[in-house]
Amino acid sequence: MLPKNICVGTLFLIVTIVGTIANLFLFTFYMLNILGGHKTSSITLIFAQLSLVNSTMLLSKGIPQILQELTSNYSLDDVWCKVVFYLRKESQGLSVSFTCLLCIFQAIIISPPNSRWTEFKVKATQQITSSCFFSWILNLLIEIPVPVSARGLRNSSNIKNAFDNGFCTSEHIMDVYLIITTFRNVLCLGVMVLTSVYMVLLLYKHHQHVQNFQTTKLSPKRHPEIRATQTILSLMSVFVSFYALESFFTLFLSYSNQKSPWVLSITIFLSLCYPTISPFLLSPRVPRPTCIVWKNIPIQTSF
Repeated sequence: MLPKNICVGTLFLIVTIVGTIANLFLFTFYMLNILGGHKTSSITLIFAQLSLVNSTMLLSKGIPQILQELTSNYSLDDVWCKVVFYLRKESQGLSVSFTCLLCIFQAIIISPPNSRWTEFKVKATQQITSSCFFSWILNLLIEIPVPVSARGLRNSSNIKNAFDNGFCTSEHIMDVYLIITTFRNVLCLGVMVLTSVYMVLLLYKHHQHVQNFQTTKLSPKRHPEIRATQTILSLMSVFVSFYALESFFTLFLSYSNQKSPWVLSITIFLSLCYPTISPFLLSPRVPRPTCIVWKNIPIQTSF
């Protein structure tokens, strides 16, 4: 039987490779469509950046964990700890932010013509680039304390903190930073849940409208709005589930007297699940956009 560290390291290797390849494939697909001048949805730019950020998260979290499991006495010096920690925290924050932006703009785009968001539709699609740029700048500024405080274990006098991962630690993290990042994550999570519920209700109402006037013999499961609903529910369920589990284990590590290597590995693995699964949830809807029709007015969606 293989040693436990070999099995765990192999699992991290598989997840990291599969997730990175899937995200880079989607990123390349989106960028080729954008640069090639092909007709794309208004939020394709968010999809492209989300794929890139998820790839960065997988590499910055997965590779150090793989090396730690498969090699003995693995550690990083101060410089590499700063780089690795900053990349993983920055990519994690951007992943939450871009997923939130995706839900917001998608909810605005598919809203019916008589809704209060109608007047914002054109303006919203024009603000996607600036919103993405703002997200980058905001998260870059928020995560500044991470490289400042990151240290290698050999140069650390206190490894009992929330950022200890077995080969790096982060000392003297400001309470303000923890409050800001927690507020950002909770706010984005709340907005994603609310907008997702709103979209599901819209799509359900549209489905009822279509059923009343439907003349074709197509199965209801083949309607674009049903596929969009399934995608929204799947993406949000995956994000909320793994975020909640990861937060639980992170809090457990923060207040635990002893750092269990198994709990650390489980926490890192849970943080890799969403960026690994998300491209497979979105990829079946990538090739061509669908349309939702409200009272004979087509509204383009991206799923």
